[in-house]
Amino acid sequence: MEECANAIYIKNRGERIYMNERNIDIEDMQCWVFRMAQTRWKMPAKKCAKLFKEYDIWEFIEECYDILHLNSYNCVLNDIEVLLKNKGVTV
Repeated sequence: MEECANAIYIKNRGERIYMNERNIDIEDMQCWVFRMAQTRWKMPAKKCAKLFKEYDIWEFIEECYDILHLNSYNCVLNDIEVLLKNKGVTV
């Protein structure tokens, strides 16, 4: 990892990825909400990750971050549960 003028570049599978403060905040929210989901749903990481990927939860958090970050992570997880319920998924 190297820092460069208010940005961080990380190497991921040989590729340099630019991480500005906003991207870091989004990743932080995704990580916390993912861990909270695992705990609340009593679900192993692999199964939870599959669910997040299959139902585009990662993208939901990224695309809606500007609104979601105004609430607690618990509220974000509640929104995700509503989204999943509307797609017919029971957790």
